[in-house]
Amino acid sequence: MLLRTRLNPKRAVIVAGFCLCFCRPGPLHPQILPFDHYSLKNGLTSTWTNSIFQDSRGYLWIGGDEGVSVYDGVRFKNYGVRDGLPVSQIWCVYESQKSPGAILIGTHGAGLVTFEQGRFTTMKLDTLPGSNTVGAMLEDYSGVLWCGTNAGVYRVQNGSSTFFPTDSVRGWVPFIVQTSDSLIWISTERKLYRYSPRSGETQLLNLHVEPSLLSCMNADAEGNIWLGGYTGDIYQMRNDQIIAARQLPTEELFDMIDDGEGSLWFVAMQGIFKVSKHDFTGAFTQYTVENGLHENRLISCLRDRENNFWFGGRTKGLAKLSERNLVTFPFEGVRPDVMSRVAVADARGRFFLLSESGVWEIWRQRHGNWQKHLHQLERGDLTGLWWQADFGADSTLWICFDKGGMCGYQIHANGEQHSRLTLKRTLQPGRDLPAGFPIAFLVDDYDQLWCSMRGEGIAHYDLRTSTPRAFYSMHEGLASNTIRAIWRDRNEKMWFGSYNLGISIFRPVAGKYEFERKLTMAEGLLDDGIRMIFEHSNGEIWIATRFGGIAIVDGERMITLSTRDGLLSDAVWGFTEDALGRIWIATSLGMQYVLPDSSYKLVTPQGLGGQFFGSIGAAPGQMIWGMGYHNLVIYEYGRKSKLNIPPPIYITNLRVNGKNRNLIAPAEFAYDENLCTIEFSGISFKDETAVRYRHRLHGLHEEWQEPTEQRVVTFASLRPGTYTFEVIAINAEGAESATPAALTFTIQPPFWQRWWFIALCLLLLGTILYAIHVVRLDRVLEIEKIRSRIALDLHDEIGAGLTHIGLLSQVALHKKNVQQFYDAAKARLHHPEAGEAQETTAALYELGGALERVGGIARELSAAMGDVVWSINPKHDSVEALQRRLKSFAHEICHAKNIALNFDVSKALAGMKLHPETRRNLLLIAKEALHNMAKYSGSPSVEVKIDATTEKLRVVIQDCGKGFDLAHSSTGNGLNNMRLRAEKLGGTCEIISAPGQGTQIVASAPYKI
Repeated sequence: MLLRTRLNPKRAVIVAGFCLCFCRPGPLHPQILPFDHYSLKNGLTSTWTNSIFQDSRGYLWIGGDEGVSVYDGVRFKNYGVRDGLPVSQIWCVYESQKSPGAILIGTHGAGLVTFEQGRFTTMKLDTLPGSNTVGAMLEDYSGVLWCGTNAGVYRVQNGSSTFFPTDSVRGWVPFIVQTSDSLIWISTERKLYRYSPRSGETQLLNLHVEPSLLSCMNADAEGNIWLGGYTGDIYQMRNDQIIAARQLPTEELFDMIDDGEGSLWFVAMQGIFKVSKHDFTGAFTQYTVENGLHENRLISCLRDRENNFWFGGRTKGLAKLSERNLVTFPFEGVRPDVMSRVAVADARGRFFLLSESGVWEIWRQRHGNWQKHLHQLERGDLTGLWWQADFGADSTLWICFDKGGMCGYQIHANGEQHSRLTLKRTLQPGRDLPAGFPIAFLVDDYDQLWCSMRGEGIAHYDLRTSTPRAFYSMHEGLASNTIRAIWRDRNEKMWFGSYNLGISIFRPVAGKYEFERKLTMAEGLLDDGIRMIFEHSNGEIWIATRFGGIAIVDGERMITLSTRDGLLSDAVWGFTEDALGRIWIATSLGMQYVLPDSSYKLVTPQGLGGQFFGSIGAAPGQMIWGMGYHNLVIYEYGRKSKLNIPPPIYITNLRVNGKNRNLIAPAEFAYDENLCTIEFSGISFKDETAVRYRHRLHGLHEEWQEPTEQRVVTFASLRPGTYTFEVIAINAEGAESATPAALTFTIQPPFWQRWWFIALCLLLLGTILYAIHVVRLDRVLEIEKIRSRIALDLHDEIGAGLTHIGLLSQVALHKKNVQQFYDAAKARLHHPEAGEAQETTAALYELGGALERVGGIARELSAAMGDVVWSINPKHDSVEALQRRLKSFAHEICHAKNIALNFDVSKALAGMKLHPETRRNLLLIAKEALHNMAKYSGSPSVEVKIDATTEKLRVVIQDCGKGFDLAHSSTGNGLNNMRLRAEKLGGTCEIISAPGQGTQIVASAPYKI
């Protein structure tokens, strides 16, 4: 340890720091990292970012010199002086743990600002200079807020602030940190204090180092305290002792991040310094603008919940680093589109890349830093560009040249340094290989070289025996003499893919190869232009085509994948297989892989889309590499963060008929407020553009809708009812929100559909109907009274009068001698008499006849008047009354003619009410029918039946008399009157008769109550 030397401990650390400063390992050649940049054009209110903070809801808060910006993954919402901030310069942002959602803002000169429920409130800490410039905050486990200012430390509790004394000098407080043991660490002017809330004691820690302003601190789970000094000095402390120290080459160091993978990332005025915690004094990596940073002058940093790193600068805003397993190396003079052979990786995971300037070696040292080295290799008398490379079965690196020929190199390991490559063999064009351009080659597992010579065919060369084996051209069955893709499958068959004529498959026969079959669009390929052929470990043959996507040959089955299936581009350049059995695909628009199952689902990792990849390969250490026109990309899929946080989801706005409404539950709207627009936001900063949403509206559709990138949905013409809108977010890695965001609202029906209005209408309708019923009942009762009175009057007065007239006429005729005179006069009319006597006789006869007719008419009128009185009387408004009346008449007439009467009435009809008109007309129809029967039919019997159908009452009169011909009797008044009476009731009167077959009369009429 540093402190075990005999030197003064303070001097020992100084000497050690000096040695570290001047004897440290230098910064190695770092790779380009995939930083995302955010500036004013993205919506930031300022490019000066003093503070970065993520609140409990997931939103990112950025404090700068123009206020505060809040980022939700899509847009920045900015707050400044116009929105209620007292000043624009913000030094720190924090969230109250005691009151989640309350954002605490440290300002320059305006004290402490609280932002809650859309409002800013300001609190002054003190009146001393610098006391209201707040640069650090901490809310301890008991809910006390600690504020570090330019005038020392203040504690805020119950709305009041008190100064917390540390030393006699009041000055800048860079940080206040509480560790898991509840101790509070405070950095002041060149001193470090520790406060115990349990004992209330404050302790000054003697670090035994030169006084330095400590600007940042981090405590890890292993009990280490990591400290960063403002002047670039960094320390490892354990048990209150400095156990390691080093100096970083920077003038100002502000903050640090523990990446959770064993390294610390320090932000300073010279960029980012990555230091291994396990090799603290070893090599470090420095990232600057040359490595993809937006600027070198960094002053703030944050590791968010999704393991994204955020870095804030002074002049160019924010930078985010999400994928730390993706590295890029820029290269010029590289041809990536050469049968995926522009680069290869050996068993150690070292890459060898061919360029116009030579062979580059790229490797990663054990501490994680990448190196690259350009080899200038001997190649005898061979000329031309370094064209393609492949490893032989004995690990020889074979490289061909576009002018012809090949060289084999032996690779000698050299520890952490670059390898040493020595020329092992040379294959001369025109001697070992045909002269010409070797457009593609393959060294198979048996050290057999298959070399395609442009425009000529395939040369087969045995590298083990250094002898040519055979040459294959179109004459032997090749589809073309220019072959771009070569592969040897597990069944020893050779697959040769041509530029535009499909694939030729050869099988081994007696040490040579013979043509077996072709594979073209006729057999299922989507394109005959072949770029690469590759065999999956499961035996599938994968074929990359120029413009037709992918064909997969699985025995006799062929499967195709194209942009319709999620492929980034139908222009496919190559394949490789990783250690997990996944096929990786290089296309003109990015790199993606296929899940190792039967679904053939395509996945595009973040950072690998939107760029050209002409070559692809796998390397040990779970790495995939891809080559573009200007860079080599290495993706370490084995280092991918396993932290996949479900994205929180929030409903951010509600517009009804174009007007913003408060998100208050339950919300109620009028019936015509039925155009609802709902905005929502899922918070995920891991490839923000890839966040998708699924939603549903209970009450309209119960099923979840398909994922969409839209963050707003509109529902038009919603019917009255209660609805619940639910939405979930899906991040770039497929994680869904743990709980949907929900909003319940009700669209009230119009007042004429409300229950109270309907009830009121029903009550009103009931009242009206009841009133109508009462009026009708009164009317019916009044009519019944009138009918009863009329019937009584007719019976008592007119009926009695007619009866009286009839009786008087009979009395007059039966007076003494009057009847004799009348009979004598009647007899004398037939004997001539003279003059006056004859006239007297005629007068007497005429007077007697008149009296007789008066009596008959009076009796007939009295009988008819009886029917009228019967029909008018409300006491007879029933079928039973009709039955009695009709039966009485029928019995009277049948008895007079000695006709047998059968009268049948359904018992169910006895109490049925009938309208007076119905009773009267049915009675008259029946009387007319009975009268005609008695007068003309000569029937010995008659049957009268009263029954009913579902809608009508029927009266049936049937005899078994002589009948008559309807054709000659249809004009009779009696028959016509019966039909007219029935039709008047809305019914019918059907007469069925034929000579010798009797007569049946059926009168029917609707019920009328």
